[in-house]
This record gives sequence, structure tokens and C-alpha cells, in this order.
Amino acid sequence: MISAFHKNATINGEPIQTLFEGVDKAGKSNVEGRIDVLDVSNDITAIRITMENYFGENFIDYHLLRKDSEGWKIIAKVFTGF
Repeated sequence: MISAFHKNATINGEPIQTLFEGVDKAGKSNVEGRIDVLDVSNDITAIRITMENYFGENFIDYHLLRKDSEGWKIIAKVFTGF
């Protein structure tokens, strides 16, 4: 998972390391995810992902990606529960 993110990526405005630490602490989950929206324009893209049953909770994630010499990297992730 770490390799998908740019080194300066953020999650809800915080450093992405927050996500990595939370996932490590939480452990495995039976989460189911699906891509609902994929919008690509040249070297940028926005993706909306619905995640269901992440430890009994559901979330909508938005990922913003940019393509550079290393390929596509997530530069920002925001999420909210539903």
C-alpha cells in the first residue's frame, strides 16, 4: 500500500503516515471496495471509492493522483463515513 502513495501525500489534510499507522494498528478487515468514479485528464485523475464493512463501518474515499516519472501516485486521500 505504501508504494501507491507519493512521499508527501496527505489523508484528510494530515501526513499519510497517519493512514499507515492506523492500518497497521487495526489489522486485517473484511472490507469490500469498489471504484464508483474514475476521471482522468492527462497526468491527473480523481477516483471515488466506496468501502463497505471496514470493521463494521462504511466510507466514501476520494483519491487524487498525479502521474510523474515514477508512474501514478496518490497525492491526496480524503474520506467520510456514511
